[in-house]
Parts: sequence; structure tokens; C-alpha cells
Amino acid sequence: MTYHVAPAGRTFRRAAAVGAGLVALALAGCGTDTSKTEGTTIAMGVVKGMTAKLSPKKAAGPATVPDPESLAASAMASFKGPLILAQIEKAGLLTALGETGRNGAVRTYATSNEQTLVLRNGLLTATRGLGDDLMSAKTDAAAGLILRRQAGTVDRVYRYLDGEGIERPLPMACSVTTGPAKSFDFAGRHYDTLQLDESCKATSTTLTVSNSYWVTADGTVALSRQWIGPALGHVTIQLVRP
Repeated sequence: MTYHVAPAGRTFRRAAAVGAGLVALALAGCGTDTSKTEGTTIAMGVVKGMTAKLSPKKAAGPATVPDPESLAASAMASFKGPLILAQIEKAGLLTALGETGRNGAVRTYATSNEQTLVLRNGLLTATRGLGDDLMSAKTDAAAGLILRRQAGTVDRVYRYLDGEGIERPLPMACSVTTGPAKSFDFAGRHYDTLQLDESCKATSTTLTVSNSYWVTADGTVALSRQWIGPALGHVTIQLVRP
């Protein structure tokens, strides 16, 4: 099965200002998904306000390192609703997104140029405006384990457009395991979390992917690293304001 690959540069385009003063800043370098261990380092680097090493190959020239705390503070000052920070690893861009819609457990976060992430109970269910978008994802079974911070096995279905513009399912069998406890502070809030790792294998191909979530005792996904799709790879999502 072949999925459509859009021209480069259609992922979280750089902007001087997005929606009500929300800011997008480019991280130095760009990279590819290499391992779950590196992904965990990337995710926690967002919380700590440190540079994440996205690739062994560094871009030439001086690095411009955005401070996630400063980005979050600027976003909170200019946007009064719920906020997240998101970083698509392959694009190397750290962006603040504000909530633009809510329907029960489903929340839509967006930039002013209509690039959106849709989360259901903190799990990514769709993207729009990025190119090679995740059309939808069936996450209820996974959320049932992850929000309760329990191990187990579940099935997932991701849906993408193929080269002919037809929506195709990508079924996966997934295993959720519990990891270490992690406490951290970000944007004036304290989080006591447990790490949950989700390892998935496509049922029709050799593709394997991993997702990681840092979940509080009340079932809040405070931080996550989630797979968008074959072309875009992973996005790290940090909760700024619930």
C-alpha cells in the first residue's frame, strides 16, 4: 500500500505570529525518528527547556535554541484558553497551539493558518493542514489503558489518504507497558506522572511504531510523544494550560 507524500515544507510552516500572538520558533537542525530512547530524551528536553538532539547530523552554523518556558509564557499572555506546545521532530519546529474547539473529550488545537492537532483524552486522533495528514485514528481502546496507567494489549486503526486520494486504513496491534515515575514542572504547573509506552506493529506490513505518554494519577496526559504517520513521524506534545 502506498500513501501519498506531499512536497516538503508543508509541516507546521514557520510564522512570525500565529493566532492571537501565538509564536512559532524553529529548533536548530532537523532529524528522523531513531529510537524510543532518543524519543524519550526529546520529549523530556521540551519540559526542561533544553536542546533536543534530533539527529546525529548537525546543521552548519550557530544554533538558535528556543526556550519552551518563554514560548509558553508568551502564548499564555496572549491567548486565554487552553494551550499546548507541539514539536514535529522531522520538521524541527516548536509551536504553541490554542484550543479552537471542544466536543466532549475531543479537543482541537490550531494555529491561525489552520494547521491543527485533534486530541481525544490526550491521544492524537487527527491532523489537518500539515500535508500527509492523519485523517483519523481509533484510540478508544488504547486510551482505556493509558489513562488508567495500566499495561495491556489493544488494537489501533490509523487512516491516511493513498496516492489516489482514497482513505485507507492502517490496522495495528499494540502493547502498552508501564515505565518509571517522572515529576516535572512546566509553565507554572507541577506534574507527577507515570510513563506509559505503546509499541505497535502493523498487521499487514512490517511497520512498527512507538508512542510514549506521561500521565498523572487523574488521567491527564501532561506530555506525550505520538506518531502521526509514515511521512511526518512523531510529534511531541506538552500541555501548557489545560
